[in-house]
Amino acid sequence: MVRDTALLDAIVDLDMLLLKEHTEAAGDRFERESHRQALAQRFDCAEIIDIWRDDELIAYSYIWPKDDRWFVGGFAIRPDHRNAAIMSELLMQLLERTNASPQVHVESHVYKANRLSMDFHQKLGFEIIRENEKGVAFVHRLDVLRQHPIVQRAAKRADRGEKYGS
Repeated sequence: MVRDTALLDAIVDLDMLLLKEHTEAAGDRFERESHRQALAQRFDCAEIIDIWRDDELIAYSYIWPKDDRWFVGGFAIRPDHRNAAIMSELLMQLLERTNASPQVHVESHVYKANRLSMDFHQKLGFEIIRENEKGVAFVHRLDVLRQHPIVQRAAKRADRGEKYGS
């Protein structure tokens, strides 16, 4: 059971804003209550990263260990807060959670209709490991990802304590 129902509800609200269109464009249903129940189950074994500004969830991600990799179940930033500082803060917290783990890869699944996420994965150098008519499974080695210029810039922002809207 999820320890913080307010966090779960805020994540579901953000997902309704961001994921419903992509999911339905791929031909799948996206219903609030079934999505909430699925997240509640996933969160039992997940590491959740959440970023709030003025009592509003503006970004979150969650990962869980799966064999030799971390699986990214979600990575979302509210559209009016999409900027380098927020992306950096979220990405660095996500990578921090993976530091002391035996997993060497990170995997993520994306609907092809979600062009923003597809482009983000490709910019970071993720490799396609599976693909079908609806979506793509990406993978990246964590040690290589940490050396990517985008991640290095994010680390410098985080080291300087840059936060947008704090």
